[in-house]
Amino acid sequence: MALHPKSMELVIDLALRRRDEAGALVAAAMGQLQQAQQQLQQLTDYTAEGAAKWHARSTQGVSGVLLQHRRAFEHKLQEAIDFQHNVITQQEQNLARQQEGLQAAERELSTLKKLRERTQHAAAQRAQRQQQKQLDEMAMAMLAFQRRQAEQEIRT
Repeated sequence: MALHPKSMELVIDLALRRRDEAGALVAAAMGQLQQAQQQLQQLTDYTAEGAAKWHARSTQGVSGVLLQHRRAFEHKLQEAIDFQHNVITQQEQNLARQQEGLQAAERELSTLKKLRERTQHAAAQRAQRQQQKQLDEMAMAMLAFQRRQAEQEIRT
């Protein structure tokens, strides 16, 4: 069963919208991943900066309580860094899923466009065959008419 050309265009337009929406989801996932990576970079930069400051200060001597607070703070920073690594992993997985969705939408759109092309080609071939059939019938009718005329001229 062939689709009406207008129906085919509606289906293609819908597939185009789905493809565009999938592309927007990929772009959003990329943005979220970049943001997570930037946050991780900020955490690691802050940790490195803090370690450098702490090293400079520790040469002057520090109390046990201050050392204990610093170690607790470093532990919390490391937990935040580990958490951010997990966030990045989740964002990478989300991006991969969105890219797969985009690829599926692009394949669907491509398939529909090829179907439209084949349908249009088949319709053009049918029209050409119909036109050829009409021309052949007209030629046969003219030939039959010419033969009848020739036979009448011979008789008269």
